[in-house]
Amino acid sequence: MLSFISVALLVYGSMHLYAFGKVWRVFPHSPRLALVLAGVVLTFSPIIIHYMEGQGWHGAALVGAWAGYTWMGFLFLFFCIIVVFDLVHALASLLHIKCSLSEVKKLRAAGLLALAALGYGLIEARQIHVEEIKVTTPKLASGRVTLAQISDLHLGIMMGDAFLERVIARLREIKPDIVVATGDIVDGQGDNLEGLVRRFQACAPPLGAYAVVGNHEHHAGLDSSLRFLRNAGFVVLRGESVTAGGIMLAGVDDPGAHTPDQALRPDTRKKLASAIANNFIVLLKHQPVVDSDTPFDLQLSGHIHGGQIFPFVYLTRLVYGVHTGLTRLADGRLLYVNRGAGTWGPPIRLFTPPEITLITIESEKK
Repeated sequence: MLSFISVALLVYGSMHLYAFGKVWRVFPHSPRLALVLAGVVLTFSPIIIHYMEGQGWHGAALVGAWAGYTWMGFLFLFFCIIVVFDLVHALASLLHIKCSLSEVKKLRAAGLLALAALGYGLIEARQIHVEEIKVTTPKLASGRVTLAQISDLHLGIMMGDAFLERVIARLREIKPDIVVATGDIVDGQGDNLEGLVRRFQACAPPLGAYAVVGNHEHHAGLDSSLRFLRNAGFVVLRGESVTAGGIMLAGVDDPGAHTPDQALRPDTRKKLASAIANNFIVLLKHQPVVDSDTPFDLQLSGHIHGGQIFPFVYLTRLVYGVHTGLTRLADGRLLYVNRGAGTWGPPIRLFTPPEITLITIESEKK
């Protein structure tokens, strides 16, 4: 965790250095000390916000989070755009092509484009899409069962009651038999998350709600996260399995959590191995990492947010080797990677709209 924070701060600080260095070079009379102080404060703002949240300074943390993380989104976008401009300028110079766009115009154009993308991203983050997939199998005795997958809500200081109500409203519309949550539902530490419990309790699917733990449940505090999920009506599967609606549901903790329950328990693995020929098994696992030794027919995952902000989708594909949506694996098993419904960090999404997945599992038998 400490190494991740160190790398994140180094990258974020470098972005500030690059962007503010541009400002100072284009406008050399800009107050250098003010730019340095702003860069330092903004770079460490996530840690400052985390501290305020932990101290129970809800109002200050809320204002700081919206300001700090919105700025983070703007900086990410500005950085990507200005780097493209600089690469085009460098290529033009290499080819001895005259570039008519001055440094001042490049800076202004990048700022305006980043601002426009930020505004669009704020709107897109509120538009929850319902993605539907259908799976047919001879392993279901008869009829069909529907599952709604929610993932990566990141409930906390920014993703609160109004956001959760939009999620629950969509669940009411699609009326699934089962709701499954594939991690990072909780992301708050100082907030009164228990006040959000009633939202989930008002949407009780007929065949139950099941959840697994993601990495942010550990960051927020595992005990409080588990208490919230269970009070909200979820059965938390930690290396365990249950049967519901004619299918088997199994769940594991996030593989990066380093807990004893991060893998299937020996008795669960044995149970699934003996049932695989006759039962359709849905594995709930936060990160889209496939374990060839774990029995399942369909794995439901999240975690990568579809990159959340374009062009980071290419980074997540490089790291995990998967894309969002449905993938048929080489051995015939299925993997579905949900884009998530919430946001982490910047409260925006760019070309990766939030998602709830409606999965219909139907019997092939007539």
